[in-house]
Formats: sequence, structure tokens, C-alpha cells
Amino acid sequence: MTAASSVPCLICQQPLTLRLAKGRKSGKPFLMLVCPQDGRHFRGFINDQDYVRQVLARLEGHAPTFQARADVDDNPTPGNACKTNLKG
Repeated sequence: MTAASSVPCLICQQPLTLRLAKGRKSGKPFLMLVCPQDGRHFRGFINDQDYVRQVLARLEGHAPTFQARADVDDNPTPGNACKTNLKG
């Protein structure tokens, strides 16, 4: 969607990207802030539905429709994620 220039990544200082995503089970929309350089650096979610509706109302007409598959977070972990077993 857009870069949030006032919110830098904690690791690399790149401006975080704001994406629209949808809950897997609930189907509800939410906002995701993610590092554009590497999604493992930072990924945060805003689930407050009133706030999400306000943001969507402001962006209406400026962004692709919510049905765009590129914005749906179907697999939040990168393909090369470490699979360390933490159950010790």
C-alpha cells in the first residue's frame, strides 16, 4: 500500500510498509506493518476493527481492492525460516 515514513524498522531503519491483510479463519481485515527489506525484522498487526475501517475509508479509491491476493497474508513465515524446536 504505502510506506509509513515515520515508523522505521527497529533492525535496519527502512520505513515500514503498510499492508492490508485478512484473518485466515475470521476473514476480517487487519493492517500489517512489515519491514520491506526482510519481513523477519519486524511484523506488527493492527486488529482494531474501528480503526481498520477508518483507514480503509481514507484509502478508498487510492489502493487496489481488498480482494487482491497479493495483500492477503496466507503464509506469514518466510520460506527460509529457521525451524528450531524450542520445546526442550
